[in-house]
Amino acid sequence: MRSLAEDLGINLHTVNKAYATLRDEGYVIMLGRRGAYVADAPSDPAAGMGAAELGAALEKLAVEFKASGGTREAFLAASERVAAGLPGEADHVS
Repeated sequence: MRSLAEDLGINLHTVNKAYATLRDEGYVIMLGRRGAYVADAPSDPAAGMGAAELGAALEKLAVEFKASGGTREAFLAASERVAAGLPGEADHVS
């Protein structure tokens, strides 16, 4: 990562953050000192995010929201507003 930062002329923390984002979104696999590798594409890209990935993503968002001063109730309300705006999903949110 250090050499990439030097090659691009950017801060090492910027490269680290980019790799972390790519890892968190499932685009790369980080193998410590062995490097970073592009993740395999899912066998069925149309299948979308699985329940485990959705839970992990929601947990991360909830923790970030709470750390910024948000409440559980506000997080749930915002989640419901977003879900209600999804195409074809308005009548599935209770």
